[in-house]
Amino acid sequence: PEQESHAMKVNGCALTLLAGAAALHVGVPPALSSSHRRVPAALMQQQSVSQPSEVEPLAAAAGETNVVGAEVEQTNERFTPITLQSLDTWAEKFPRLQDKLADIKMSSLIFPFKASPYLVEELIDWEMEGDISTDPFYRLIFPTMDMLEPSARATLEEACATKEPLTIKAAVEEIREELNPHPAGQKALNAPKKAELTGVQHKYSETVLFFASAAQTCHAYCTYCFRWAQFIGDSDLRFAQKDAGSLFDYLAEHEEVSDILFTGGDPMIMKTRVFKQYFEPFKDPTFLPHVKNLRIGTRALTFWPQRFTTDADADELLTLLREVKEVGGRHIAVMSHLGHVRELSTDKVRHAIHRLKQEAGVIIRSQSPVMRGINDDAKVWADKWREEVRLGIVPYYMFMARDTGAQAFFDVPLVRAQQLYADAIRNTSGLCRTARGPSMSCTPGKVEVVGTQEVMGVPAFVLRFLQCRDEKWIGKVFFAKYDPKAVWFDDLEPLDGMELPWEYTGLPRPCIDEACQIEYLMSQENA
Repeated sequence: PEQESHAMKVNGCALTLLAGAAALHVGVPPALSSSHRRVPAALMQQQSVSQPSEVEPLAAAAGETNVVGAEVEQTNERFTPITLQSLDTWAEKFPRLQDKLADIKMSSLIFPFKASPYLVEELIDWEMEGDISTDPFYRLIFPTMDMLEPSARATLEEACATKEPLTIKAAVEEIREELNPHPAGQKALNAPKKAELTGVQHKYSETVLFFASAAQTCHAYCTYCFRWAQFIGDSDLRFAQKDAGSLFDYLAEHEEVSDILFTGGDPMIMKTRVFKQYFEPFKDPTFLPHVKNLRIGTRALTFWPQRFTTDADADELLTLLREVKEVGGRHIAVMSHLGHVRELSTDKVRHAIHRLKQEAGVIIRSQSPVMRGINDDAKVWADKWREEVRLGIVPYYMFMARDTGAQAFFDVPLVRAQQLYADAIRNTSGLCRTARGPSMSCTPGKVEVVGTQEVMGVPAFVLRFLQCRDEKWIGKVFFAKYDPKAVWFDDLEPLDGMELPWEYTGLPRPCIDEACQIEYLMSQENA
């Protein structure tokens, strides 16, 4: 009875949300197309029983199989997201969703929800034994009330019980504000102080991040996304810019910039005709010649691989990328968010990888955070890196869960993450060891957990800046007290007699580097 009462309360709250969507700043996406067919999960053969395999393997080198060929015939599928409005329909196709609906709907008042049909049909193992919510790809896209602290959960349930949209809106805003919507100084420290640059971040001298307005959504939303504030309809929290001209003007003024990272959201959600306005000028080698590298941060490769194969403008996109590379002389890197080896197992993904590499000529690099219940397993990472290298992808980063959103639900202690990384990397060949990590993208920069070491008889973390606001710190080593519970930069404390190299502003303290710390250690030994 208590569970039934809770479910009724949740459903009532969800209905109130949908009815008052405008007041709550929650968009109501289009209804689900009825044309989707169920396809077994990637783990269970990766293809529909009712149709032939979409990709014919290319003749492989001796002893190798499953290399994707270039000439394949695929059905042109139109992307239609799974939203709250269509969730009940999808639960009819996948009955194991039905007893999760109330939980998903209430938690999605706080955490934005959208799912990709491809992911739901081909990556979730609906035939697994046990609770379906423990499947890594279910956990990746379906939010749960367990992602909230008990006090926040109680606040939301009490607000929902009133059935008043404005009361619910106030509770939602209060909870979201407590979830640190802009970690690591994104608004306060990273954004240039120019009114027209509403979609630019410039944290490191050589790299500018650009948030195109049309790219501020994704094919699906990860439950742990550190940019969840981009998707909740609050313009005060959102980075977004339509105008390319002011971006180019800014770049012309900053010749130290060699890299642009097009991010979001997901730039690959844009139609090619929109994406062109940002990329096409770089076909001219004389246009902003100091900009050498164009990066595209995307999840599309495994959330909607059809973007690069059968979408109506896929060929036009690949041609654009190739021309920017070959005519404009730029390096193009697809920074693909790949968190699990299962993502690389379908024919559709392998064909997309093949086209990007062979027809567009881009380099694909992989990066992902290590997340509890999704990929906190050394074997998963080792298998992922090995398969990436086999398919021509460069392993790049293992990140830590950022201090925002549902971090407490997904976090992995620093010491465990470092051990996991070490166990995974030592079980791969040197070609996989381009992957760096575990790395924290925190306020002063990217900090790698190198390992643990006893210093003056005290266990300590050995840390290193991979990237920093102050370039003098890049590559420098420093120490912090060993703490088995620490999950983030701000949890760390200095060793006795030392200081950690940052202020609350995220800027390094003067003269606190490895030389200073070694000098201190030597003075202690000689004392």
